[in-house]
Amino acid sequence: MVLARTFKGISGLFELMLGLPLLGGMVVMGSGWGISVVMFALHAVTLLLSLQHRQSFYGSAAGIVTCLLVSVPVVGMFGHWVAAVLLLVSMVDRYGAGMSGGFRRI
Repeated sequence: MVLARTFKGISGLFELMLGLPLLGGMVVMGSGWGISVVMFALHAVTLLLSLQHRQSFYGSAAGIVTCLLVSVPVVGMFGHWVAAVLLLVSMVDRYGAGMSGGFRRI
């Protein structure tokens, strides 16, 4: 479980950095969109770990969609923001709401 949260935190922080208007665009275009392949792989691993530990996977799914839409400048930026928020919120969610439909344990 700790590994899935660690991957969510790492990918969430990277998504946050890529969502910064000037810096994110420079990193993506400077790498020749190679960073999108790296982020796609990171999101895929995070998605598999989240599914394995029955945690929420919505942030990773949003990140994968964002990797596919990153060539559209404004859409990519907002996609990075959404993915970062979803990943970081699911990382700090103590109960991992995810697969059980959001029911909290008391």
